[in-house]
Amino acid sequence: MPKINVVFFDAGGTLFRPYPSVGAVYARVAAQHGVSVDADHVEKVFHAKWHERNGLTNLAGLSSEKIEREWWHALVRDIFGNLGQFKDFEAFFQELYDLFAQAECWRLYDDTVPVLKHLKEKGVRLAIISNWDHRLFSIVKQLGLSEYFEQVTASSAIGSAKPGKRIFEAALEGMRISANSSLHVGDSLEDDYHGATRAGLKAVLLDRHRKAYNGVVRIDSLQELPDHIE
Repeated sequence: MPKINVVFFDAGGTLFRPYPSVGAVYARVAAQHGVSVDADHVEKVFHAKWHERNGLTNLAGLSSEKIEREWWHALVRDIFGNLGQFKDFEAFFQELYDLFAQAECWRLYDDTVPVLKHLKEKGVRLAIISNWDHRLFSIVKQLGLSEYFEQVTASSAIGSAKPGKRIFEAALEGMRISANSSLHVGDSLEDDYHGATRAGLKAVLLDRHRKAYNGVVRIDSLQELPDHIE
């Protein structure tokens, strides 16, 4: 088996997560704009609307930051459609949109930095492949992760989204590495695990919630990742 020289990581749900949650941030900002909503309910509605839109895969091929903002604007408008009337929805949305570009809305998992440091010290090259908009680059920098990653590939910037092959191919091209010398780890069975394997990379599914998928190479924590590389 070829030696693994490059490890690609998914971003959200793998390296970091919303803090304290999407619903909690939405509810807090809404309250500041005069609308009271239940954070748990907003969280559920957010995920339902997100899945209806198939996440950010709908932005594949569209790299304009203006289009990204319009996509999020429509999503947030849909989420709050029956939850309350804003005096100034545009002001509310702008504050929310800007806030999620800031590190304060994100938290690194406890296992993220120790594993990145360990792999880096072992000479493994690291990069990110994520279905995300242009705000990802700033978030990665603010969270102090830039020192570990040679490259960040965001779907909206590359014009292709996981699980499609093109985003993986673009990341491989950027790192000048072959697929069989690379591994991708992420928390989505389809986007990360199956997407990577179809592109020829070795893949590991990060199963933080211990759903115990069958027939896949899985880990419960990033701390287990070195065992699949070294």
